[in-house]
Amino acid sequence: MYYPILKNNNNEIKALNNLKDSSRSKLIPIIESKKIKPENINNWGSIFNTLGNYLSQRIENIRFIYDFNTALEDLGSDEELINSQNKNLVSFCIEKMQEKNLDFIPCFQHDSPEWIINTIFEFKFAEVAIRIRCHDFKASLDELVMQNLKKIIDNAKVETRFTLILDFYNHPATTKRIQNAINTFVNIPHSNLIYIATACPEDASKTNAHSINLVGPRNELNMYLELKKVYPNLLFGDYTTRLKGKVLSGFNNDNSYIKIFYSSESDYYIVKSKMIKDDGEESFYEVCQELIEQDFYPGEDFSYGDSEIKKCAYKKITISGHQTPIAIGVNHHLETTINQLLG
Repeated sequence: MYYPILKNNNNEIKALNNLKDSSRSKLIPIIESKKIKPENINNWGSIFNTLGNYLSQRIENIRFIYDFNTALEDLGSDEELINSQNKNLVSFCIEKMQEKNLDFIPCFQHDSPEWIINTIFEFKFAEVAIRIRCHDFKASLDELVMQNLKKIIDNAKVETRFTLILDFYNHPATTKRIQNAINTFVNIPHSNLIYIATACPEDASKTNAHSINLVGPRNELNMYLELKKVYPNLLFGDYTTRLKGKVLSGFNNDNSYIKIFYSSESDYYIVKSKMIKDDGEESFYEVCQELIEQDFYPGEDFSYGDSEIKKCAYKKITISGHQTPIAIGVNHHLETTINQLLG
């Protein structure tokens, strides 16, 4: 099974929705909750009111992990969010997803506030995920974090299986560092472990325009394959081709580029147009033509994303702006990784 991290936004969910039927049972995506902006904190219910309906229409029968903690990332506070019906954010979202009979595993993070953890346990799920952000602390703290989690689990007195997400994000980590985490957190009972990392760059600012840029190897997958020789039960996930990125200030669409973050079986590429104001759409037809001629392009039938790329190369569709390329690149990456791991 493959565990990619996806944001709950239209383009990444579209990438998931357009998977081949044969691929849909081969992954369990980790879907990050939409974030609540500080200005919307008093109206958070409206953000999540359609959560169940939205996901049921788009991902249908795909099982997924849902990370509640990311809803709070922009607030700078762990204060419990409660609506006028006395439901907190977690219970509200769980009920919305249960109303649509979605098959999901709730997730909290290793330092989530008590109200998130307690609410999840109150629903008595058979399986709960815990996202441990290993990139945020040193190996010397692994034991402390593990013991704190064991205490939380013991106090909850639940009969639950745990999926532990060892998240190294894009921070370089030695094999020794990762093995220390695995050897420590495996001591949490009734659990299985997922190694998650990425070597995909956050942005395309340092790459050449109107070209296909090789930006580096898929080190996270290579690391996993080496780890699996020692830990045969270890599972794998990544951030696909989409990271958090930097918040853009004074963003000007005309001064940006059309680009697809594209993964081969071994490397990451960035396919980039000329600047949009300099006839970027026309130049993107040309780089798509160049892409479909590469040895690592698997053909239009490989994925929804590759089909869209070929259509663009032959000017059957126009790819413009920054949204559609995200769905294309993420969808291709999902199919590629599923094919490598489970094909």
